Amino acid sequence: RPIADISFVTSIVGMTPDEDKKLIRILTARDATLTKVELRNSQILDVWNIAWGYDMSDDFAHVTTNISPEQDGYSIEFFFTTDVVKVVDPAKSVVLISFL
Repeated sequence: RPIADISFVTSIVGMTPDEDKKLIRILTARDATLTKVELRNSQILDVWNIAWGYDMSDDFAHVTTNISPEQDGYSIEFFFTTDVVKVVDPAKSVVLISFL
């Protein structure tokens, strides 16, 4: 059945399409600066840069980390913005955005 009510989508994924865009803006603005991204599965990623995109008709982005350019000693990771719980600036111990 088609989802017509955005509040229903938000309750499933924990964020709105506008929050998705804000998250991407935060991560791209921190290019070349270490950022910690915590995912719903409790995994914490070290992120130096991202490549992202939207599949046809998707409101939420898929993200690949540490690939452009590759970062020695850091793994390339893949996630969807809907997987993100919070983003932290580890140098200042500041939460930049949270979806808790």
